[in-house]
This record gives sequence, structure tokens and C-alpha cells, in this order.
Amino acid sequence: MLPLNNIKVLIPRPVGQATEFSEKLIKLGATPIVFPLIKVEAINKDKLKSTYQSNEFDWIIFTSSVAVQFFFNTIKKEDIKAKIAVVGTSTKKEVEALGLKVDFTPSAATAKKLVKEIPVIKGEKILIPRSEIAGKGVIAILEKRKVNVTEIATYSNTPIKYSKEEVEKVLEQNINVISFTSGSTVDSFMSLIRAYKIKLTDEKLVSIGPSTTSMIRKLHFEADATAEEHNIDGLIEAIKSLYS
Repeated sequence: MLPLNNIKVLIPRPVGQATEFSEKLIKLGATPIVFPLIKVEAINKDKLKSTYQSNEFDWIIFTSSVAVQFFFNTIKKEDIKAKIAVVGTSTKKEVEALGLKVDFTPSAATAKKLVKEIPVIKGEKILIPRSEIAGKGVIAILEKRKVNVTEIATYSNTPIKYSKEEVEKVLEQNINVISFTSGSTVDSFMSLIRAYKIKLTDEKLVSIGPSTTSMIRKLHFEADATAEEHNIDGLIEAIKSLYS
């Protein structure tokens, strides 16, 4: 029997970002149910292009694979002269798939670890392309390290609106696991069920990493498992640990 036989996993990821996760779950016997809560769209393309062309950055920091995708939709890979730092293995794969070298990956796949451990030199110029709703904590850490940080929001995260009936129809499929790959998906999902006064029953909440688990707790829920490796494979291992 496959390790996740007949387990239904809800994937509240944006359209286009759930394919790899779904395929891996299917191979393990699970049934993925994709329920996108956020629409991700490119923003500030002209600002990114002009900023990149008018500066010589020493480092580009990518805190998600989505940030890589939107950045290179605007900037040609041939124009990259800066060193590249990434948050973890998924983001690293995204960069390396373009034929580019990753110069630094932190000891743990969190943005805070990344900016604390990256081997920057005082006065260096750092570019961080990321979500418009990303927190400012990492910027503050880098500024304390006396580097010059340029942050550009390269994509927006817009919640998708669903009716109460649509949400109930999804949850009525006897979901076993709700997987969360970011704090924003946690926030969107919990806001939705609270708005419609829908109560979770036996669904297990599984998180991709500590910051996502922190968001689950902040909203007064508990994660049943948190991935040790903060990527899709780690998330799958965390799900498997609940059924082993």
C-alpha cells in the first residue's frame, strides 16, 4: 500500500504553483485538492528594470521561488553580474534551472537565517525582489549589518473571493490534511472560514516551515506537523509522518 493511500490533501496555493506538489502526492497515493486562495501577479516591472540597470548590485537575495520567476520575467539572466543568495533548495533549483550559479544558501531555509548568515561586506549593495506584503524584519537585519538594501515589490498577492457555498463544497470532500506553504495562504484561508463561520473538524494542519507555523498559531490554531526541510519534499515528509 502507498504511504498516503486515500489521504485527501488540500493545496491552497496560487494557480500554476501546485503542479509539482500535486504530482508527488498522487505518486504516494494521496488525492490533491487544489484550492487557490491567492492570485499572484507581476507589478513594478518598469521600476525593477530601471533600478537594476542604474545600479551595480553586489548581491541579489531571493526569498522564494516565486520571486525568482517574476524577477527573471523582467530581467535577462545574461545581465546578472551580482552574486545570488537564496532561501532554500526550491529557490535554488529555480535559479539553477536558468543556468545561473547560487553563491549562498543558509543553514536553515528561512529568510531571517538567510540575512543573518549571508557573507556580506559593509557598504555592499543588496537587491531584494519580493512580494508586496513581505515583512520588514529581514530589511532591518541587513541594515544593522551596514549594507545598502534596495527592496522592490515585484509581485502582488491578491486574495481570491469565494462564496460560503464554494468553501463548504471543498471542505465537504472529507479533507484529511490542509497544507500551508506560506503565511499569506494561512491568513487567507483562516480569514475565509472565519468570515463564513465555518468550523474545521478533523483536518490536520501541516506547515512548510516555522514562519508559516507561527502564522497558524497567531490565528489561534495549531499545526499538527511542521516540515523539517522547508520545501515541498519536506512538506510531504511532514504529511507522511502523520500517517506512518
